[in-house]
Amino acid sequence: MTSSQSGSDLWQGLIFIIALPTAFIALGEITLRLRRSGNPLSRVVWAARVLALPPLVAWIVATGFFGADRDGTPLRLVQSVFWIAVALTLMMFLGTLVSQGKPSRSWQVSMPNLLFQFLRALLVFGAITFLLAEVWKIDVKQILGTLGIGSLVIALALQDTLSNLVSGFLLIIEGPFKVGDWIKVGDTEGEVVEINWRAVRIKTIDRDIVVIPNGNLGKEKITNYVLADPLHAVRVQVPLSPDDHPDHVRRTLREVACSLNGVAAEPAPDVEPKEFHKGSIVYEIRFFVTGYHQAERISREFLSRAYYAIRRSGLVYPVPDTIEEVSPRETAGSETALDKIMGRLQSQMLFLHLDRASLESLAEHSRVEHFGEGERIVCAGLPDRAFFMVLRGRIALDRADGTRLLELGEGDFLGEMVLLAGETSQVTGWVLETTTVVAIESQAINDLVQKLPRFALEISQFIDERRKMAGARKVG
Repeated sequence: MTSSQSGSDLWQGLIFIIALPTAFIALGEITLRLRRSGNPLSRVVWAARVLALPPLVAWIVATGFFGADRDGTPLRLVQSVFWIAVALTLMMFLGTLVSQGKPSRSWQVSMPNLLFQFLRALLVFGAITFLLAEVWKIDVKQILGTLGIGSLVIALALQDTLSNLVSGFLLIIEGPFKVGDWIKVGDTEGEVVEINWRAVRIKTIDRDIVVIPNGNLGKEKITNYVLADPLHAVRVQVPLSPDDHPDHVRRTLREVACSLNGVAAEPAPDVEPKEFHKGSIVYEIRFFVTGYHQAERISREFLSRAYYAIRRSGLVYPVPDTIEEVSPRETAGSETALDKIMGRLQSQMLFLHLDRASLESLAEHSRVEHFGEGERIVCAGLPDRAFFMVLRGRIALDRADGTRLLELGEGDFLGEMVLLAGETSQVTGWVLETTTVVAIESQAINDLVQKLPRFALEISQFIDERRKMAGARKVG
């Protein structure tokens, strides 16, 4: 060995002795920092340090310093371990880079599970082929030729499985749906929860899981409710009396639809006569929901709230052979209704000092109204339409920011801002359970305020207390 070769080996040894510990320390530090920040790449760096680096170092030492035979079995084993470690590290990196659901990092890529599994299988196949051909010097072509005949036999035996596999890839390429979409395949309707190499799993609205083979999907018509537009139209039909004015019907049903959570403001709900029958007109209302999974719930909620809105609006719901009015008004047309309302009013402290004539005046300008759970009686920022007294039920009063002020029950009042011209409500009154109220017209109360100073003082004190509560105090 010449002196120059000896010097070169010395420098190589020094560089190796310095580089190896530095690489281990650097990779360890990077792993620690990534773990502290919760970065999923920490597993990849850890695998490179613990799995791939040691066999690489062993191979360099054996060949560079001890002159071991590179084609010998021991070094081939070391190389095999190294390349297997590299393949495992790449698989970890692929698993970190790809997300089957919504990516948690900006650099992650969303990918269907079937395509992800295909890439993993391709990586494993490539690693095995490289080891056989480059490390162990085996003729891979002969192996593939031998497997060709066997593959033909296997393909004939697994026609259905291969059909599902190919159909799965075609579904990914075409992309008619993805995980989370609501679709309809044949008679099955539900949310896609998984797409794999063999089948698609759909969770129905009844929370049942239906497994549909990919091969069957290619033969069925697929309806995707959310692919291009997340909005979904819901149509509900309501029969009403032909004596009801269509404009009144449209206004009432539109207000019901717009009050529902999950109904889109645009396009606006649309109400049109659908069918004409003897004794009734069927109106169809169409509105759009922001999520298809809410369609059934919102349809039921619409029918429930429409019942109360129809009663309050004086519309008539027809039944066979007769027309039954389910109007909300229990007005002064009935002496029993008058007495009932007068008795309710007189029992409250606010009206305790009114004489019978004053009570009759209020009762004549009052009506009984019914509200269903979830409806709003008053709304913050909008004018109150009447002064309400609760007969039955429970109502929650919330400020405009959603803060709960208090709950109202039998004998409590709301809608007091209707008595102040130009003022809007400071609270929203949500119905917590089916509620019946007496709605008193503001003009009737204002007339009594002008005539009765004591009553005017009591009304003024009530409004001041409620305004202070709404503006400054959190109750309940």
